Amino acid sequence: MSSNDGYTFTVGKLDAGVAILIGERASLIEFPSVLLPRGLTLGSVVDVRVTRNEAQEQKKREDFIGLQDEILQTYGVKAPTAPVIRLRGVTQTTIAIEWDALDIAHADLHSLDVVRNGQQIGKIPNPRTSRSTKLSGLEMDTEYAIQLILHTSAGSFTSNELHVRTHTLDNMSGVFVCLGTIPDQRLYDASIQVVESLGARWSTQIQLETTHLLCSMLPDPSNAEQMRLYEKAEQLTLPIIQPHWLFACESKKRMVNVSPYVMDGMPPNALEVQELVTRRQKPEPPVPEDPEESREPEEPRAPEKPVAVPAKDELEAQEKSAPLQDDTVHVWQSEPKVSETPSEAETQEEQEPAVSGEAPETSSSQDAANPSEARDPDPSPRPDNDMENIDLA
Repeated sequence: MSSNDGYTFTVGKLDAGVAILIGERASLIEFPSVLLPRGLTLGSVVDVRVTRNEAQEQKKREDFIGLQDEILQTYGVKAPTAPVIRLRGVTQTTIAIEWDALDIAHADLHSLDVVRNGQQIGKIPNPRTSRSTKLSGLEMDTEYAIQLILHTSAGSFTSNELHVRTHTLDNMSGVFVCLGTIPDQRLYDASIQVVESLGARWSTQIQLETTHLLCSMLPDPSNAEQMRLYEKAEQLTLPIIQPHWLFACESKKRMVNVSPYVMDGMPPNALEVQELVTRRQKPEPPVPEDPEESREPEEPRAPEKPVAVPAKDELEAQEKSAPLQDDTVHVWQSEPKVSETPSEAETQEEQEPAVSGEAPETSSSQDAANPSEARDPDPSPRPDNDMENIDLA
């Protein structure tokens, strides 16, 4: 059919919205009545000419292809990303994990499931805004494999597998206490010291990894902040206990049962804690770094002076004693010490006059060398051990 072909139709029926046109070749078409000329009635003849608009056709084609490309770039290029989980805290019976904001591109989020050791254990509430969760009711000293599975309209995406082992009773590093109403400042400060000595953590706000709320008394209803902590702990079913539980854990070197330390009872270690708190507040005396420095230095002692023995007394002592049997030479203090050792024959000859009691003769040269001895008024003879002054001729 040519693009300039025309047709002639007779109006067979005319309604408010549609007109029935009957052609010359027994063709019948429905034509919108709003497109017909005004004043037509039943039996009117109309000419209809149909032409092709190629320019408009090309424009429509380009618009359609552009829409397809936009849909492809929006929904077909970027896919959702699998979540990456990290360990936030672990205790004897709980494991807390966290992850970054979910990236699901333009897909629809169906659910975010938690998988433990290959089995689905639950769904994360409010998966679009949630960033962490806690798994409770676990066994002590047991290893677990934790995963998240993201279900979207673009498919399912599995996170990394996190292997975590729960703690034993003697491992207190996973304990995270919240300090509530503790009016006694000494008990408050001592509790912080005990928490740090146990390797645990503490805060004044309840967080995801918080394990206990410590209060020595119920909060005052007029204190909105403490009442909010108390109500939140009850909502999360956290143990609300007295600070004495920390001191019991420090004493036993392990985690103890919380039942004896609830708010409506007297702790079994109340007196011990009171004494311990009082003792910690007393300052300890300073200890010197070097104990040797604390000692007073001893005064140096003066050397003992030799006691001079008179020559007469020494001579009498030697006469009473046995003859000398060695080569030792005794020298007077007033004379220089001689290092020469006499022979055995000379020693024997020198001992004879000492034994017989005869006084040794001194040479004139020795008297001249020692004038002080020559003027000695003491007529007593010198001892026989002064061998160098004996004339052996």
